Amino acid sequence: MQLPHSKARQNYIDQIKVVEANLKDATSGEKDKALLAQIQKRLDSLAEKYQYSEEIGTARYKLYELQALVHYFNGFDDDALDFINQAIEMRGETYPKAEKLKKQLSLGDSYLSKTTNPDKMTKQQQRDHKIGLEGWLAFFVVGISISILYNVIQIFTYPSAFSEVESVRSQAPGFVSAMTPALWFEVFQFAILAAIGIWLIVLLAQHKRLAKHVAVVFLAANIVLGIIDYAWASSIFSEYNLNVDSEMSKQGGLIGRSIIASCIWIPYFFVSKRVKRTLTK
Repeated sequence: MQLPHSKARQNYIDQIKVVEANLKDATSGEKDKALLAQIQKRLDSLAEKYQYSEEIGTARYKLYELQALVHYFNGFDDDALDFINQAIEMRGETYPKAEKLKKQLSLGDSYLSKTTNPDKMTKQQQRDHKIGLEGWLAFFVVGISISILYNVIQIFTYPSAFSEVESVRSQAPGFVSAMTPALWFEVFQFAILAAIGIWLIVLLAQHKRLAKHVAVVFLAANIVLGIIDYAWASSIFSEYNLNVDSEMSKQGGLIGRSIIASCIWIPYFFVSKRVKRTLTK
C-alpha cells in the first residue's frame, strides 16, 4: 500500500518529467518560444502547489532547476543564475547539471551566442566578448562596401566598351561576335555581385544568421565568376592573336588578388567567434 506522502511525491515527479520532456522539445533545433511560455506557466503552477511542500522534500530543487533552464533559453541569464543557485541550496549540494549551466551562463564561454542577449549588454561588454560589427568583421564590411561601389562604377563603363568593340566589326566581325557575349557576362558579373553585396550589408547590419551563408555565397561567386571571366577573355584574345599581354596581366592581377582575398575570408566566417556571437538573429 502506497502512503499518501509517497503518492504525492510520485505525482510531483511525474509532472516534473513531463515538463522536462516539453523543455527538451522546445529547445531542440529551432527554439519554440510559444512552448517555452507554456512551460513557464506550468512551472508557476507547480511552484504554487509544491514549493513549500515538506512531503516533496529536497526534490523541490527541480522546480528551481527548470526555472533556471527556461530563463536560460529565454536569454535572462541573471535570473537563470539566481534560480540555479536556489536549486543547489534546496538540494543541499551542487551537482554536475547545475555546474554545467553555471559555466554556460558565464560570459565568454562557447555558449555565449545562445545564452546572452546582446541588446542588454553595454557597448564595452559587447567589445570585450567580441559581439558586434567591429574588428575583422568591420574590416570585411568596409571591403564589401568598396566592392559594391567598384562594381556599380564598372557597370557604367560598359557602354563605351561595347562601342569600342563594335567599332572594329568591319575589320574583325568574328572577334566582335565572340567578345560581345563576354562583355555582357562581365556586366552580369558586376551586377550580381553588387546586388548580393548590398543584401549582405543589410543582413550584417541586422545581425542575421543568414548573413554568414550569404557572405560565403558572395565570396564563392566572386571566385567562380572571376575565373570564368578571365578564362573567357583570354581564349578570345588568344584565338584572334591580339597582343594585349599587358592588359591581360593587369586584369589577371586584379582577379587573382580578389580570389586570394575571397579564399581567406571564407574560412573566417566558419571559425570566427565574432561572427558566431554577432550573427544570432
